Amino acid sequence: MEKETRVIQSFDKIRFKDFGNLILTQGDHESLTIEADAELMAELISEVQDDTLVLGVDDDWFNRIGKVFSSILSHKGHKVNYYLTFVNLHKINISGQCHLSCPSLETDHFKLNISGMGNLDFDHLNCDALEVNISGRGEFNAAGRADNQHVRISGSSDYDAADLVSKSVRVAISGQGNAKVWAEDDLDITISGLGQVNYRGRPKLRQVISGMGKSRRIDDDTSQSNSKDDKNDQRDQDREESVGSYST
Repeated sequence: MEKETRVIQSFDKIRFKDFGNLILTQGDHESLTIEADAELMAELISEVQDDTLVLGVDDDWFNRIGKVFSSILSHKGHKVNYYLTFVNLHKINISGQCHLSCPSLETDHFKLNISGMGNLDFDHLNCDALEVNISGRGEFNAAGRADNQHVRISGSSDYDAADLVSKSVRVAISGQGNAKVWAEDDLDITISGLGQVNYRGRPKLRQVISGMGKSRRIDDDTSQSNSKDDKNDQRDQDREESVGSYST
């Protein structure tokens, strides 16, 4: 493995199309260091297009997925590592397979689109509005604050934001997705298929569930989600708020 530091222009969005690790750090200037096998380094691109930093391999080479996968997952077990420092970040698009870690992110609004496979960890996220779209297979973990949270899950994915406090949360699941959220004021749930939403807090609840989907409240002082208190509380909320639908 060798390391290469590259000069990059300013950006506030990222497009990641590779099989590897993306390590993000918020700082006062942008920087990028790539760690990869020597024979692969020349194939990796890092260019800014319309305020979007594109990381990975070019589209033609990316389509030859077998070659990429065998190159990056070599006999040594090496993956490409991208060490990226950003100033502002509002959007990330991920295709391929990515393990993303970000110790801290503060921004006004943040959007995340995942297609393919992804494992994403945000240790401390602080934003006004968060939008997450996951298709394919992904795992999302976040803690901190996001006043408004909108989540769409299709396919088989796990979304864990039980430690991400929000005022208003909207969750739409199709397929076999699972979500954990923390809503203080309002919670809108739409589930079709086998999805499940577990939630903290005592928000005003609106839900439309079809198929075998379900929702349940999981508070710190509640050891059993199907306890009598939970069921009574759920019935109270259902009486207070009529069930409706919304477009996702």
